[in-house]
Amino acid sequence: MEDLVQFAQKVISSISQILPFPISLSDKDGVIIGSTIPERIGTVHPPSKEVLKKNTYVVFDENKIKNMENVLPGIAVPLTFDNKTIGVLGIIGPPNEVKPYAQLIKKSVELMWQETIYKQSENLRMQTYETFVQYILFEETPDPVKIKEFCHTFQIQDYKKRFCILIDIGNTGLIEERMRRENIKRQLLEHTCKAFECDTDALCAFLYTEKIVLLKPLSNEKDFLHELKQFEIQAKKLINTFETLNISDIRISAGNWRSRLGEVNHSYREAEKILSFGKISKIKSGIYSYYNWESLLSMLPHYLHDQFQDDVSIRLKPLMENTSFPELARTFVEYCHSNMNISKAAKKLFIHRNTLIYRLQKIEALTSLDTKSFGDSVILYLAIRSVQSKQKRS
Repeated sequence: MEDLVQFAQKVISSISQILPFPISLSDKDGVIIGSTIPERIGTVHPPSKEVLKKNTYVVFDENKIKNMENVLPGIAVPLTFDNKTIGVLGIIGPPNEVKPYAQLIKKSVELMWQETIYKQSENLRMQTYETFVQYILFEETPDPVKIKEFCHTFQIQDYKKRFCILIDIGNTGLIEERMRRENIKRQLLEHTCKAFECDTDALCAFLYTEKIVLLKPLSNEKDFLHELKQFEIQAKKLINTFETLNISDIRISAGNWRSRLGEVNHSYREAEKILSFGKISKIKSGIYSYYNWESLLSMLPHYLHDQFQDDVSIRLKPLMENTSFPELARTFVEYCHSNMNISKAAKKLFIHRNTLIYRLQKIEALTSLDTKSFGDSVILYLAIRSVQSKQKRS
């Protein structure tokens, strides 16, 4: 009822700006829910009951209303929606003067009412859709019956291979404010689907204000490899589009495929995990997937067994407790990234070649590892990256 009154008053305010006569709106029970005369709101309007009963125009002149309470001269017309009478419009004034406005105002109010109900229906559908996506991603073991019901409602196939694409659009406060002010939520979802060339069976929704999830369907397992090859190109396209909307702090990740909708939460967790690693590792592209070697390399230290990491840490304790560890670690990592090329690494570090050699020799003295050996360097690289990652998270 409260929503209906708010709508009615909004209509009254809009119509009264262009109409020289007072008007009122009554609901299907004949109660006035909107009026240019505020004290009439909430009162029973007998003419409305007559109009609702006859479902036709009724003219109320001075002679007809002289023995009626809460009735003013004018004309009352039924308002219809989906072939049902839903209320009554009353235009107050001399009947011969207000009658020419009746049909025009009736149509205007019905259109406004229809648009409002449509928007409410669409908003409710979007909220239900988002709830469904959140349920299948956050529930550990989604109920197959619930999934089937949702899929039937939204005409989505359950038994279809899918993978998760996760888009982090950054600053929550700014995005939230823009969504309220500019209503860009639907626009961002449409851009996401377009960039990743989705069909009607894809699911795309907001998880939170700052995160969009896309559950993209696949024809077969081979199709997934093709999708990952295109993923970085499509992700760059979406980032460029979002930047035109002044959304610039964007990161996008993709998980592996799963055979059905009820299992796609595993793909979501993979996408979430690699996105978090990408943030920590500060991979410049902002695009992360298990198809990308840079992403996998940044994650590799985190997949080492805890016991192995402990054993290595004990062996490398003299290096890690050395006061020069941060400088030595940064030097060695850049040395590895430069394919163990001393001249190239020194140039990137803006130090003399002999300075780099000195630091590598100091690392060798502290660890007993040979920095010229690929195998020794792999062990040290993984250990250092693991320590650096933990420091960034803490």
